[in-house]
Amino acid sequence: MKILGLDTSSNACSAVLLEGNQQDFSCIERFEIAPRQHTQLILPMLDSVLDEAGYDIKQIDVLAFGRGPGAFTGVRVAAGVVQAIAYGADLPVAQISSLAAIAQGSLSAQGCLSAQGCLSAQGCSGKNDKRLVANDARMDEIYFAVYEMNAGFMTLTGREQVVKPQQLGAVLENVIQLDNSWMTVGNGWSVYSEQLLSIAGQCCSSNEINEAFSYPHARDIAYLALKEMSNKTLVSAEQVSPVYLRNNVAKKPQKQP
Repeated sequence: MKILGLDTSSNACSAVLLEGNQQDFSCIERFEIAPRQHTQLILPMLDSVLDEAGYDIKQIDVLAFGRGPGAFTGVRVAAGVVQAIAYGADLPVAQISSLAAIAQGSLSAQGCLSAQGCLSAQGCSGKNDKRLVANDARMDEIYFAVYEMNAGFMTLTGREQVVKPQQLGAVLENVIQLDNSWMTVGNGWSVYSEQLLSIAGQCCSSNEINEAFSYPHARDIAYLALKEMSNKTLVSAEQVSPVYLRNNVAKKPQKQP
C-alpha cells in the first residue's frame, strides 16, 4: 500500500510517501517550518518524496491530507492540492484531523520519551496513551480535542472544538477524569499556560513536549489514513472538505454606522 500525504494546516509544511501496512511500513518525509510559504513548498515536497521512492502518482493507492482545524489559508491550500491530484489521478482521499496527527505523533515518539530521555514529562504514569490536544487558534482561543489509543491509532473521544482556554475546565467536567494517565500536547498549553494551569497540573505535562508536538506531520496523517482505509471511510475528490471549526474565520468585522 502506498499513501501520499501532506499537511499545511500550521506554520509547518510537510509531505510523505508511506509504503506498507500498520505493522510494517516505511516513510520518506519532507518537513519544514515555513510560515506563509506553503504554496511554494508543498508541490516540490510531494515531487521530492515520489522521486526518492521511485514512484509516480499513478502508482499511489491513496492520498491523505490534514483537513484541519488549523490556519485558514493553510487548510485551504492542502484541500485544494489534494483535490486537484485526486481528480487528476482518480485517487481516493483520507481526510485526517490535524489534532489527531499531533496526538498520533506524540504517541509514536513515546519510546523516545521514555527510553532515551529525549524529552521529559513530569508526573506521568507508566502508561500514557491518552492525550489532551490543545493548539493555539489565535483570537484568545484554542483548538481542543481528547484522544485515546485504540488498536494503535489515536481515536477521538467526543468532538473537536474551538474554546476559550478559561472555559476548558467546564468543557471537560463530567466528560473525563483528569489524572496523570492523560498527557497534554500542543502549543496551547504553553501559550495559555496561566489559564490552563489547573488542568495541566492534574495531567502528565511538559512545556518541552507541548512545543515538540505542536505541529502536525504528514507521516502521522498518512499512518492515520490506514485506519480510514480499514474503516472504508475514504472520500472521492469532490467530497474533500476542510474543517475550520470557527465558522466566521473568513468574515471581516462589520463597520459600525
